[in-house]
Amino acid sequence: MRILGRALVALLILALLVVGGPWAAVQVMSIDRTWTDADEAPARDVGLVMGAATIGGLSPSGYLQARLDVALELWKQGKITVFIVTGSTSDNEPAVMRDYLVQNGVDPLDVIEDEGGLSSYSSCVRAKEVFGVDQLTVISQSYHVPRTVATCRMVGVDAIGVGDDEREDNDALRSYKRRELAANMKMIYDVLTKTDVGTLTYDPSVQDALARHR
Repeated sequence: MRILGRALVALLILALLVVGGPWAAVQVMSIDRTWTDADEAPARDVGLVMGAATIGGLSPSGYLQARLDVALELWKQGKITVFIVTGSTSDNEPAVMRDYLVQNGVDPLDVIEDEGGLSSYSSCVRAKEVFGVDQLTVISQSYHVPRTVATCRMVGVDAIGVGDDEREDNDALRSYKRRELAANMKMIYDVLTKTDVGTLTYDPSVQDALARHR
């Protein structure tokens, strides 16, 4: 029985390390770098708006619109100059995001679509390697921001984040929050193994857009 007890304790400790380690890493890497109020956030030239589901590939879902509204508030306050809208093309996320920002006053030349952002990890890697960005503001829901900030920092991007905290705390949102534990573990795996994110051909569009404002 003692051997069984020790084995169970060892398994429990291992489980705590596997789950708790990545969670702790995210907390440490994002401490004092996330906000839920655009008024309080510092300015950064580039905003990385994380994708979410669209409605029929034509308009943003409620969660995505909330992210975009945070992005617009930062832009109106002069805290973001150029946006990278990153997400999946399976339901037209980058194009829908770009259209929403442009319809609300952002110059089309200041909104760059990243069609290879299939995960937070890939979006951060591509921001650095494809678009040449080494400093940015992540924009998403507040539960998602710490992991994305941590991810970007781990791949060499000096990131802060602003998150939407206005969505109703319903079953769907609670489910997304619970999934963050597993997502933290996957993120650490991706960073450590340098998971392939596809071709990383340099695209000067973000740097060209920034140059227009200098």
